[in-house]
Amino acid sequence: MHSFIATNNKGAQGAVLSLALLVAGCSGDDGDSAGETGATAGTATVGTSTSDTTSEGSDSATTSASGASDSATQGTTATTASSESESSDSATTGDSDSSSDSATTGQVSVTDTDTGADTDTDTDTDTDTDTDTDTDTDTGEAPCEPGGGGQQFSFMWIANTDQGSVSKIDTDSMVEMARYYTDPVQSGAASPSRTSVSLDGRFMVVSNRDRGSITKIAANEVDCVDKNGDGIIQTSKDKAQLLPYAQEECILWTTSLTINNHQWGPRATTFGIPEWNVDTCKYENEKIWVGYMVGATQARMAKLNSATGEIEATVDIPNFLLYASYSPYGAAVDPQGNIWTSSVTHRAVYRVDAKTLEVQRWDSPDADAHYGITVDAEGRVWFANYGGHGGHGGVSFFDPVTELWKVIPGTTGNLWRSVAVDDKNRVWVSNNGGTFGCGLLEIDGNSETITNFHNFSQCGTPVGVGLDGKGKVWMIDYNGWTWQMDPITYEKKILPVANVHYTYSDFTGSGLSGVIPQ
Repeated sequence: MHSFIATNNKGAQGAVLSLALLVAGCSGDDGDSAGETGATAGTATVGTSTSDTTSEGSDSATTSASGASDSATQGTTATTASSESESSDSATTGDSDSSSDSATTGQVSVTDTDTGADTDTDTDTDTDTDTDTDTDTDTGEAPCEPGGGGQQFSFMWIANTDQGSVSKIDTDSMVEMARYYTDPVQSGAASPSRTSVSLDGRFMVVSNRDRGSITKIAANEVDCVDKNGDGIIQTSKDKAQLLPYAQEECILWTTSLTINNHQWGPRATTFGIPEWNVDTCKYENEKIWVGYMVGATQARMAKLNSATGEIEATVDIPNFLLYASYSPYGAAVDPQGNIWTSSVTHRAVYRVDAKTLEVQRWDSPDADAHYGITVDAEGRVWFANYGGHGGHGGVSFFDPVTELWKVIPGTTGNLWRSVAVDDKNRVWVSNNGGTFGCGLLEIDGNSETITNFHNFSQCGTPVGVGLDGKGKVWMIDYNGWTWQMDPITYEKKILPVANVHYTYSDFTGSGLSGVIPQ
């Protein structure tokens, strides 16, 4: 255990704008430029925020930080509804090249990675769940129970950073179904990066680093909104159809969080765990958490109402460790619903209690330099440490129950970027270079040892790692493609996705689903 920090929070006022018009910008360069101005006109309605909770310190060095949300948040809300369009393009086979920036179909490249030893994870034996024993209810209705499941996460969402858009990809068919602008600026000046998917898979949010904003998009047309009242949902039907922001009716809202500053802009982004209503069989009271800077040295986490985009509460993180004023870098949720985040290249991790808004911090005794972050079903917080920023360059985790840290043996000296854990407790970590080279590491989370390292015939700068509803592993490459790998057979398929991708987050929803008891 290291230091404990308590903070209090005041409700922020989130101003939500109904979009009336926008000016489209031209496409940006590589997503690292400062945001240009995008004009939008609309009527602003100010929604007052609630939750004035004061957190209470616990057992060690507590300091109080002001959580006053001094920035009245402007949110541009464009209610929309997305069509679950099926732009059919079947997956073709072959090792495709990365560029293909137009209509690309899933290309199957069965690469010969030598199988790792323990691929025989015979986990099907526990299917004999004696289900019918309690069928003594006459209703004949299936029980209403929460839980993530296969088809809910049939989409993954990849930010096209240099275009200022996000792609919706069907993970079953390996087809890019649609593209959406992520901010009214309609260009790479938005610099979208982290995406997060709701627990039921119906919605996605994406943070725009250079515009200081976050946008929510509906995955299915039934959840989109007919803004112009013509009885038809106007939405992108395939990857080649990128509608103007104001016309896209699957964009539900955009909320402004901070100024247009690349380093201060939002990065750490995640849906929270919503409440399950057994009467309606639906999740309710869903929240979104996002981290950003409100000054050169002040980091903040905000809690947003998922339905409206209104900021309900803010939490200032005291003594946030800085790397050139970069905002909180990643976010993940634990089984209790708490939010975990860290600052890039540093060894500290922060936990925000989702109910009390209390902030607690632990520092690794090792030379961690955190980059990617996730939480497994046991509540352990995993880190991909980027050796290029100093430190050991290994894969590590923190157990908040024992308050112990561990670096996985044999993983040091690398450029780890992103990390994900599947339902078999296998840990998957993308790597850009170092002792292992370019590829994907597989760790047995039970024995906490390396299982295998997977090479790919086309490997540039792997960033995000995630899992789809069938347990397939996806690795996004910054340079314009993504790989799908079967975790048992190690069969690999490549899908070219045009543009530059800087997505490090829970882009399928598996991270959130993975901490919910099934």
